[in-house]
Amino acid sequence: MASIPKIAGFSKENNPYTRVLAGGYTISNLNSVLAVAKKHGFGVIAVNQRSPHIIDATLEAAWQAKAPVIMECAESEVDYCNMPPERMSDLIHDGISAKMKKYGYSVPVVVHQDHVQKNLDLIDRAAKAGFSSVEVDLSRLPLAENIAKSAEVVRKMHPLGISVEVEEGEIGFAEALKDVENVEKYYTKVEDALTLVEHTRPEAVAVFVGNGHGNYVVEPKIGFDRIREISEAVEKFGVAVVLHGGSGLGPDVFQKCVQAGAAKFNYATSVSDILFRHFPPELVAEMEAIAKEKNKPLRKVLKYVEDKVDKIPKEVLERAKRAMTHHIMFMMEKAFGSAGKAELYL
Repeated sequence: MASIPKIAGFSKENNPYTRVLAGGYTISNLNSVLAVAKKHGFGVIAVNQRSPHIIDATLEAAWQAKAPVIMECAESEVDYCNMPPERMSDLIHDGISAKMKKYGYSVPVVVHQDHVQKNLDLIDRAAKAGFSSVEVDLSRLPLAENIAKSAEVVRKMHPLGISVEVEEGEIGFAEALKDVENVEKYYTKVEDALTLVEHTRPEAVAVFVGNGHGNYVVEPKIGFDRIREISEAVEKFGVAVVLHGGSGLGPDVFQKCVQAGAAKFNYATSVSDILFRHFPPELVAEMEAIAKEKNKPLRKVLKYVEDKVDKIPKEVLERAKRAMTHHIMFMMEKAFGSAGKAELYL
């Protein structure tokens, strides 16, 4: 197997697609953000950007809390949220410029393409759009194939300063995790996570430890000990452990995960649910009808009503954004301990 280069700095010198904003500001990659988090014992929230209104709320929360933040979009969300990399990068970079002008200071922001499973070309699109990080999620494949294909991505991204997250142990949906008594059998094995990391040299590895995407229908059985075991095993490679499926977990659970060694926490449904609660009843009814017709969950019909969302009275959307901002700030402070930590990156 060909050697894997160390990750370069995310800069214009190493990556022609890097966007340089006022004062020389550039976004960060996972390498720089999570290394500080691990050293100082806090976690970093990664919010899925399913709407321009969520982008604004996420940035507002990061600036008010003075906390690092990861802004991401899964491969599936690119379509159903109408959030292709080019649009998302434009919205985020414009938003960062506005926040720096408004507040007079900056905070570290990572722009991450999450859960790329089917269309690996999306990784190249994200890179060209100015993203600083990607996840290649081939956890459904045999470990050897996961390693081979993930390593190809790392070799391509590292010289550009783009960080890579890999995944071992398929992370499914929360509603499928009802058999909590036996869920430990499916936890990511320490040796498998270590083998994947050793042969791909990523910046982060996502694992399954009882977590799942969406809203939990029963209280999950999170494997804190398994998080600790994996974290200790991959520490020598400078790799951070990632927990997907954060919505519905309480601050105390996240605190235990941070203490066990996890550093990046994906958080989507709880934020978009706040936005949906501010939609007019007739719009929600329309979305529910489309969802039923297409046999999809509510969040997956957003692209069909985006023009109507934008026509919601401004004061209603502002209330929604304030509510999302306050919730993200609460999680930064109470769950992850990242509030006020932006100063560590100066």
